[in-house]
Amino acid sequence: MKSKKLFYITALIIIVLILLGASYLTVSHYIHKVPSVSENMIVDIPKGAGLKDISSKLKQAGVIKSDELFILYVMSEGWQNELKAGEYEFDKGSTMSEVAAKIVRGDVLLYRVTIPEGLTVKEIAGLLGKKGIVDEQEFLLETQNKELLRELLGHGAISFEGYLFPETYSYSRAPSSQEFIRLMVNRFKTVYEPLSDMRDKVNLTDKEVLTLASIIEKETGAAFERPIISAVFHNRLRIGMKLDSDPTVIYGMGERYAGNLRRRDLGEATEYNTYVIKGLPPGPIANPGKDSIMAALNPADVKYLYFVSRGDGTHHFSPNYREHQRAVYKYQR
Repeated sequence: MKSKKLFYITALIIIVLILLGASYLTVSHYIHKVPSVSENMIVDIPKGAGLKDISSKLKQAGVIKSDELFILYVMSEGWQNELKAGEYEFDKGSTMSEVAAKIVRGDVLLYRVTIPEGLTVKEIAGLLGKKGIVDEQEFLLETQNKELLRELLGHGAISFEGYLFPETYSYSRAPSSQEFIRLMVNRFKTVYEPLSDMRDKVNLTDKEVLTLASIIEKETGAAFERPIISAVFHNRLRIGMKLDSDPTVIYGMGERYAGNLRRRDLGEATEYNTYVIKGLPPGPIANPGKDSIMAALNPADVKYLYFVSRGDGTHHFSPNYREHQRAVYKYQR
């Protein structure tokens, strides 16, 4: 009798284990193999949302079919405190396990924006505002945040001008102005720090390198000319000759510049007008790209002191004033 009872108990245990195993395999197959997402979907998971809120939002959006099963799966993996906020795009055919893993990785939807070389801080703010990435005025206010300036660039920096690196940036939805400034400054540091040791050979400080690079950036759009433009300014600095750079005049005029530089503007006394001051202005006049920074650090080995526009985007260079006057007459008469 005892042996028969033991047999039934054993058989029952085996049946229960088989059913549990079958259930596990079924659930595991459902979680890992069965598509959960029927079409591409975008879901925004807010900051501070817990596992229950996230699972409910995913079910409501149609990304998962069972919020209870999602919660059990996430907890079984120990991920309940690792789900990250952000905007996610879930591809059609994704399984529940792929949905969960994506949120754990923080693989948020990224957007892209290109900041061209040579824009000023104000122009960058306008571009980002126009594209709806940040509020233009809020961005400008953050660039005037002295605490943020000291934190990111140290006590010697007078402005973020020159340090917002032109680049194509990937960003998650709705970054704050401060977050975008940090992103751009960090990119600048990544690019510039490997080059900074070269500044000693041109006898310039980091700020002076960037200031010169920004002038070079604004003076020419022809890449091959940048080291030559750099040489002209280095040669002038070396002999104490004024730089006479039109872009510095324009920058110093600020809002008063209406698109046409007049002769009387060249004589206006501003701290940036290199027709008036000697040497470099107090800081960059734009945000230069890597090529202009490299040109500032590596001027061409030439004796030129002057250049004039040919009217086709390039310049004619001259070693003395007499030849320069002939070039001015030829190209700008």
